[in-house]
Amino acid sequence: MNNNYENIIQNNKNIANNINNNSSKRKTLLIVIGTLLVISLVLLVGYKFFENKNSNINSIFDENNLIKIKKDKKYGYINSNGKIVIEPIYESASDFNGNYALVEIVENDDEIYQLIDQTGKVRVQSNYYSDIEYISEYDSWVINDQLYNGSLKKITSDDIEVDYADYDYLRWENEKERTAGIMNISGKITYTYKFKNDEDFFYVQPSDIDPTLKERYCIVSIEDEKDEIVNCDTGKVIFDFTENNIFDKDNNIFEVSERGSYETKMLMYIQNDKIFYQTSSDAIDLDYYPGYIRIKDSDKDYNNRFTYLDLKTGNISSAIPSNMDYDLDFDAWEDLTGITKTSCGQGLGLVLNEKEILPCEWNSIDYFSPSLYQYLLTKDKNYVMTTKDNKTYLINLKNGKTVAEFNASYIYDDESTFIYYKDSSTKEIIVYNLITEKTMKVVSENMLNIYSNYLTIETDNKIDYYNTDLKLIYSEEK
Repeated sequence: MNNNYENIIQNNKNIANNINNNSSKRKTLLIVIGTLLVISLVLLVGYKFFENKNSNINSIFDENNLIKIKKDKKYGYINSNGKIVIEPIYESASDFNGNYALVEIVENDDEIYQLIDQTGKVRVQSNYYSDIEYISEYDSWVINDQLYNGSLKKITSDDIEVDYADYDYLRWENEKERTAGIMNISGKITYTYKFKNDEDFFYVQPSDIDPTLKERYCIVSIEDEKDEIVNCDTGKVIFDFTENNIFDKDNNIFEVSERGSYETKMLMYIQNDKIFYQTSSDAIDLDYYPGYIRIKDSDKDYNNRFTYLDLKTGNISSAIPSNMDYDLDFDAWEDLTGITKTSCGQGLGLVLNEKEILPCEWNSIDYFSPSLYQYLLTKDKNYVMTTKDNKTYLINLKNGKTVAEFNASYIYDDESTFIYYKDSSTKEIIVYNLITEKTMKVVSENMLNIYSNYLTIETDNKIDYYNTDLKLIYSEEK
């Protein structure tokens, strides 16, 4: 994470210090000012987080986005009321990504790929599908080896070609100057490599990290002959070029192995632009948890094989840390919102700065994906899901009230405003929309296809389309 992320957390702490005491009793009917400020804080932190990532959440979940349909073996688009907006004339088509969709036409037996806007106007055209790529998390495009933002404004210069690496990083190359390197999603070059002799291949792999980590490191490979590790955001070299292979083991833990044989020579954990811990034994494995590295020595018996490295002090202890968090996903959400999970012996609850915002009475607490969570916030829906007594509850943290109760201990959700579950009593499949709070029964889970802002029910003869109100808007004969 960059300095903006640290500023978010500091803002979180500053605002939280001003929150008044709120009641800890669930039966309280009035929402006190403290709770309202909590929600304001969550909104503020959420918005800043996603603004920093250039995410266009409306492009993903907006219930009014155009919906792809098929008619007479051709694809087109309808609006959320079922009216055809773009005639079905395409051989294939994607859902709308932001303001644009990728479609295919055939002219003189040639396949042509077009990027169209929501009126059907062609904005970009290419002979190759791979030449147009949408990076949904950052609302950006790579088109014909050039970087564009979500409005199709060109970011990179003509002398540089790019391709998407992962997360918010790209690989760039200037063939004329014989240079290549790392670029962030905003178009800033963070690392440059000058090719030597007959070298002409540059590859970059950003590490897969938990969002609680402050920095991300990239493996740089040249010709599949030498690797190094650099800070993805600053380009600072942390581990200089080696003839050995370097592999990402996630969370800024890297493995150095002999090239060709893959025999492990070293594991290392990098923090604050330094190798914080390393080992040369192939019997030792490392796992990251917020605040700690768990060190596993397979040469020792089970009771003695685990030790724990404190990432603040650097001390190693055989005792399991009392504050060690094994739920990395929830910890990331806590770090985003400032809300933390607490246990009181009777169950789990949520607090902000030691002020209760959800009573400590639940068997489990789950949150939606960060992008969906952010979109729900724009609709004044600060939602989490909780379970108790084999039932699941949708709760709005804004007022602590239960929005919906589901007779199931497990809810299926994805990157969509729809969720569904199998009723524990009736065994029926129930679909629920988080925005409209409408429900619908489905005969079989196998008939159901869920998209970000619409769903389809498929039978032997037709496919029915439903909007977020779960209203039938279109039927397609098979």
